[in-house]
Amino acid sequence: MCATIVTMGTASTTIIPITKAREKLGDLAEKVSGENYIILTKGGSPKAALVDLSYLTKLEKDIKRIYGKTFIDPKLLKY
Repeated sequence: MCATIVTMGTASTTIIPITKAREKLGDLAEKVSGENYIILTKGGSPKAALVDLSYLTKLEKDIKRIYGKTFIDPKLLKY
């Protein structure tokens, strides 16, 4: 499998083309945990990510908490 692994502190990120990920989706889903996630690329550009669900939930809570401390209206953001 053709993949790049990037390590930052204790977290690691695997970058893999979607075409290669299709063959190993079950295995890749087992590898995501905590802050470790997998970026899926299409045509060499990042397209999607496989992220541990508990980590995603934590990120969403953190974003809501940050919005509550700012004057930014989340409805005005494009994402």
